[in-house]
Amino acid sequence: MKYFCSFLIIVSSLIGYAQNDTAHIYQLYSGFSNEEKAEWTNFQNNWYFIQYTNLQKKHHIKALNCKSCESFYADVYLEIDANGKIEVAQNKNLKKCGLSVNDSLLISDFEKSIVGYVFKTFKNKKMIARFGHVLKC
Repeated sequence: MKYFCSFLIIVSSLIGYAQNDTAHIYQLYSGFSNEEKAEWTNFQNNWYFIQYTNLQKKHHIKALNCKSCESFYADVYLEIDANGKIEVAQNKNLKKCGLSVNDSLLISDFEKSIVGYVFKTFKNKKMIARFGHVLKC
């Protein structure tokens, strides 16, 4: 029993230590207000339709399908300033066809495709958001 209590104390302290002020947007999406959900959805849809398509064409990433490539996505750390502008977009996990990407040009283009967008409802936020697609094959 003594060892079990020690184990619980250690695990509890590690959990508290690991917490930070960065929200993972694909986990906390349900915590957004209706206005925030609408604005985020609009931003994502526009990004997918324009920027994501351009990235695929520029870097010769073929259409995603279950035979050849079922993913092209990145978890991106975002910092949004007091005016609602995305000031920082930093790649945390870019994957193409299930493999990590080390191509600095693709990573740079991915980050640049997000920086500069201005939100009305999101201000002074830090979050990690997933951009791109993963097919369920």
